[in-house]
Amino acid sequence: MAANPTYIVSSRLQLVLCTSLAITVLILLPRLLLWQRLTPGRFYFETNLTDLLLRGLYIFLTSILFFTIHLQTRISKIGFVTINYNSFWQRFLISMAVFFIIDPLLLRFQLFLYPPRTNEQLFKFLFNINMVITVILTILFAHLFRLLLYNYQIRLSNASLLKANAETKFEVLKNQVNPHFLFNSLNTINSLIVTDQQAAVHFVNNMSDVYRYVLKSHELNSIPLQEELLFIAAYAEVLKGRYGNKMQIAIDVAFAYQQHRVPPMALQILIENAVKHNVVSHNKPLHIRIFTNDAAELLVVNNLQPLNQPEPSTGVGLQNLNQRCKYLSNTQLNIQQTETSFSVAIPLMNYQ
Repeated sequence: MAANPTYIVSSRLQLVLCTSLAITVLILLPRLLLWQRLTPGRFYFETNLTDLLLRGLYIFLTSILFFTIHLQTRISKIGFVTINYNSFWQRFLISMAVFFIIDPLLLRFQLFLYPPRTNEQLFKFLFNINMVITVILTILFAHLFRLLLYNYQIRLSNASLLKANAETKFEVLKNQVNPHFLFNSLNTINSLIVTDQQAAVHFVNNMSDVYRYVLKSHELNSIPLQEELLFIAAYAEVLKGRYGNKMQIAIDVAFAYQQHRVPPMALQILIENAVKHNVVSHNKPLHIRIFTNDAAELLVVNNLQPLNQPEPSTGVGLQNLNQRCKYLSNTQLNIQQTETSFSVAIPLMNYQ
């Protein structure tokens, strides 16, 4: 996640201008409240108005100047002197130097244009107090803005790290699928070579079509359900070469969900899982149903007939699929088991 630099600069400029204007109004507010009482005639009214606007301009420009100093993040080099604007004390020293230069200049300019009608020492004192308050408020707000910007950058950095970490984990999950599928297929071929060589040849031919899909989908995070179903039809032929009529796969997916997306090979993992953990025989055929419901879920349901001696399982396939679904849709698999059936609901993603 990266922030647009142009947007950040524009937002910072708007923030500086608005805050400088607010500081100007805040400091001039007492003068505004007493304005009418101190302007008995038109001449004095016009004089005080011009004087007020000029004083406001001093405060506004001074505030912008000190915001510019305290919001800098670069490191400057002037001759042998290096200035690090990320150091508060270096910024503070620069601010002091700038203040002692511009404050006397502005005061002299103001006295030249509008000599005070009251005590000159009191006028200088009040003028300096206004300028000091302006600088203090500007430095405080600038420091607050730096803290907020730092916090924002930290959150952006953390979000980027989390995203990169999630993407890395997802790539690992995807890379687990192909070897897992290939090793199981090789075991099936090995078994068929011993029992039925013709079936082994047919299995290998079908495997070329199936694995073409595996290679194609390997680079994809998700795939249209329609393509996944076509793959499962080919995969069912591969299974038929081994199990014949001992296993039946029924597909009933509503047309409205055909273009929804699922993780690649999601159905293959669930079918393989059902075959691995259940009895598949003429007396106890395995029935697998694939269908959709109104909750935009793809359900894979099989009749439950556990093996007497269950095969060892690492749980990689189902765990892998669950993690990929969480990454893509922020929704986990819905797994339910009864005495007679085992079902897994895959969330369908409606990507435009």
